[in-house]
Amino acid sequence: MSHHPERRKLPLIAVYAATAAKAEQRVTELLGAAGASPAEVHTLIAAVQAGAVESAQGEVIELDMQAPSGSSAQVHDGWFRAVEAIADRLAHIADRTVQQARATAAALKTPSPAPRRTPHPLPTPVDSVGEGQVHQVLEAAKSIFVSLTGYTGFDRDLSEEILTVVLKCVSAEQQDGYAGQLGAFADESRCYLTHQPESLVVCERLDTVPMWLAAVWNTELDAELTLERFTNHWRYGLSPS
Repeated sequence: MSHHPERRKLPLIAVYAATAAKAEQRVTELLGAAGASPAEVHTLIAAVQAGAVESAQGEVIELDMQAPSGSSAQVHDGWFRAVEAIADRLAHIADRTVQQARATAAALKTPSPAPRRTPHPLPTPVDSVGEGQVHQVLEAAKSIFVSLTGYTGFDRDLSEEILTVVLKCVSAEQQDGYAGQLGAFADESRCYLTHQPESLVVCERLDTVPMWLAAVWNTELDAELTLERFTNHWRYGLSPS
């Protein structure tokens, strides 16, 4: 069984690696500031790197006939094959550098697909609100209102008149479950309640769709200042005079 002497490991030359990395970063910054795209910058730097490798390969090839003088034919042959192998390897590195740069540049040029977003359907407005819906919401609002304030001396006709308008800014999709939504809103203890149970509905709509409420209110009710004052009470917690 033959034993080969342990070969010493060739030293790794790493004198210019850090300097080259900083230089590449600086060149990237300058080209980017000049308007070059990331793909173009990457390709240009790779071309310079590949050219440097090719230059080194050219110098290696010049060594093919420089075997030590007086060496045997076998040594000359081994020298030539070593130079050939190194030259081939350097050529491969140069080609690989360019090919990888082209692939990266193509990827940079290709915009990544935007994530698909599920569109949110717009709320469907209603032209009018039936008496049944008005009465259902009024009963829910009255129950909450009385349980919180103990006040029962409100004007029911006024409540129905206002709710007929205000409930127009509840979308068609929310109409059926609106009484439950109103109860959930009241449970959060955020509503400033005045002397009318429909104020609970007005407060909830102010909190959810204030501009929509103002639009239907000011168009159909002759009480624009009433909503403005009520909005101030709701937002700032002022006691009504």
